Amino acid sequence: MTQDTPRPLIEGITAAIVGVSDFGPHLELFTGRLGYEVAAEGTVPAAVADALWGTGPADLEVMALAAAGSGTGRIHLVRVPEPVAPAAAPHNLDVGLVGIDMYARDIKAAHAELGEAGYPWTVSPTTYGVAVGDREVEVTQGICPAPDGTVVVFVQPAAVRGTEAWNADPERSYTELTSVVCHVPDADAEVAFWGPEGLGMDVWYDVVFTSPGFDEVAGLPDGTRMRLAFLAGEKTARIEVTSADTEHRVDRRAAQRPARSLGHSGWSVRTRDLAAALESVRRTGGRVLAGPVETDDPWHGRAAAAGVETPNGVSVTLWQPRD
Repeated sequence: MTQDTPRPLIEGITAAIVGVSDFGPHLELFTGRLGYEVAAEGTVPAAVADALWGTGPADLEVMALAAAGSGTGRIHLVRVPEPVAPAAAPHNLDVGLVGIDMYARDIKAAHAELGEAGYPWTVSPTTYGVAVGDREVEVTQGICPAPDGTVVVFVQPAAVRGTEAWNADPERSYTELTSVVCHVPDADAEVAFWGPEGLGMDVWYDVVFTSPGFDEVAGLPDGTRMRLAFLAGEKTARIEVTSADTEHRVDRRAAQRPARSLGHSGWSVRTRDLAAALESVRRTGGRVLAGPVETDDPWHGRAAAAGVETPNGVSVTLWQPRD
């Protein structure tokens, strides 16, 4: 980064927000099987939760799960007593948030071990190619449903891209979240919102491709032309923005609200400058819904936080630490 290059306002997606009916089944999977640990737990005060997410007069019970102590790529669990919609696993052509991804060191072993433990995969490990410029990138991935409609995508990478968990503990089987996925009607607007002229993430690649292997993994009609834009910051999790030339299915955005919905329902993003980040949100077609509000809670520590939407209606909580 040169002296004239502005510093990015964010470093990546700090956490995926996952609404739960009961913490127990999620802890059995993420801490019992995948090696995450509870990094923090407690409550978000009602005044803060209601201001940010419209949850009403009760405190929210929350947990923050981390892999090998990673400060990013976390899973933020929140108990949702009265969800706005029943739990449902999104399809890759549904509009809104889709999967949460992490690396597996040995995806075939993961498939066998999790299946034997009572977590059957909806898609077994499959390898396919994505054309990126004049080369083809090979990807091996499979899908394992988590409780409450959360879609977990395991990826065995051909080339490992920076992961805090594997840097801290090279022997562990799984990483922190390496990417989060949204499927949107207006990919250009979403890329501009998060990209170098917006909140500051880099566009690693932005391609349109067809792949029989990907059609199989993603449950797409044969020959679907998929656009995939991959945005990365200094730290995980990265963002996969997808759109397709086929008809969208269910629009899940109204039922994907942080702390009011079950499953993958929003993103938590730390910023170095909340005021500048909110200015960027407005400038690039997003909406500021709430805040800033001051908080001191297990997810954010002492921080100022605001609720925003991207141009495609993805729910994001932006926050700046006060310490």
